[in-house]
Amino acid sequence: MSTKTLMHGIRWTLLTTILRRLVSFVLFIFIAKWLTQSDLGTYRSYSLILVVLTYFTVWGLDSHYLVSRRQEKLNYFALLQIGLLFSALLTVLLAFLGSGIGALYHSTELGLLLSVSGGIVFIESLRRIVRTRAQKLLYFKALALAETLNVLVYSALCFILIFFWRKVWLFILLFYLGNLSELLYLALILPPLPKARLGKLFSLRTLSRSFTLGARHQGFLANVTLINLFQVFSANAPVLFLGAFVEPALLGVFFFASQLIAIPVNMFTTSLSQVFFPLMAKGDARVNLDGIRRYSSLVYKIGIPALLAYALALQYLVPLIWGSKWIQALPLILALVLYYSSSLLHHPISGIPYICRKPSWELYWNLITLALRIGSLALGLLRDFSFAILLFCLVSAVMHLVFYFMSLKLLGAKLAQELLYLLSQLPLLVVLAVSGLYLLRFSVLYILVVFAAYSIYLLLAEKDTVRRLIDLFKSSS
Repeated sequence: MSTKTLMHGIRWTLLTTILRRLVSFVLFIFIAKWLTQSDLGTYRSYSLILVVLTYFTVWGLDSHYLVSRRQEKLNYFALLQIGLLFSALLTVLLAFLGSGIGALYHSTELGLLLSVSGGIVFIESLRRIVRTRAQKLLYFKALALAETLNVLVYSALCFILIFFWRKVWLFILLFYLGNLSELLYLALILPPLPKARLGKLFSLRTLSRSFTLGARHQGFLANVTLINLFQVFSANAPVLFLGAFVEPALLGVFFFASQLIAIPVNMFTTSLSQVFFPLMAKGDARVNLDGIRRYSSLVYKIGIPALLAYALALQYLVPLIWGSKWIQALPLILALVLYYSSSLLHHPISGIPYICRKPSWELYWNLITLALRIGSLALGLLRDFSFAILLFCLVSAVMHLVFYFMSLKLLGAKLAQELLYLLSQLPLLVVLAVSGLYLLRFSVLYILVVFAAYSIYLLLAEKDTVRRLIDLFKSSS
């Protein structure tokens, strides 16, 4: 894995991610004012169901193409062909099953939206396919610009239209128009496919060859697809599982809380994961392991403390910006710190089992994680919704750490040494968390003093760590 290529990719994706998150946050301030809790719950349920369906359309062929080192053009063509075919099949199925899914989630509007979502299924499937190709070709700058265009397009449309027509169906439509703009940009910027090959896109003979290729790697594809499905259901179980037992309004409150706390986390993990995966697939274990250790140091010393400070500040900012409308989200925000701080270690390296050709390891991890998360939600719901989310976050934090150490093991690390390093970082993090929660009852100024003192400590005693963080923001020249 070339350090120069890695840093170039991270800088572009990180800087544009910050821009996108800032624009999205400003938009979210107004969307949370304009739409109801039930509207946001319906939107979140709809978008997650579309994510699940998109995994069915590509059936693991995107990951196979990304890690393949031979017959790359043939693998991509198979991904494109089968993705289009499965998108057509799912479009037909949604027309008949959409209303039933809506009834399961206590929302007639959700059922109607799913029943007429055929075109969006195609957009999402093709977007995943072209994004995979951009990653394979190391077009990190193009990916970053495409994602930025996406956010700017749908944000501008939302500011113009949602103010006048405060309907969730319109918000959903505008969101996927943004995704369409990203798809079109990447399709134009990436090297075109040969016309001769495109002419065979709808040929039954070439389709048969694509299925033959899929059958040859059916074990890998099945594992990857199951892992992806387990991942999306497991990570979003508070919506996909609890949605069958609670009203959409509670899902909207959870979505509001998770969106707010995830903003700084996703700035980093989204940027890093789409850069790490293709580069690690080309690198060796020793270099990959060294890169992960350097990143983990940043997480322990800067990432988690910054996330904690942000979550505590939100306890004051949410009532200030939105009044009493979203007060129910405040305890959920604190609980979600456990989930998202541990995800900083998990998300960027989630592709390591694929790279090491051990997808079954991740499959087992996902099965266990899914079972534990569903169990924690079901148990917590016996008391109330907030307690269910707290148990979910506790279980998730433990399993994120399990995955992190499992990945290090695959790369040949000595786990005892890595565990000792983690334990050495915990006391300071615990002190920051406990002092912040205690001072929360008094004034935000006390919390600011604590974290200002910690920042001074970093500048004086952790100069190398601060320097590595600054390096991410330097120009790619």
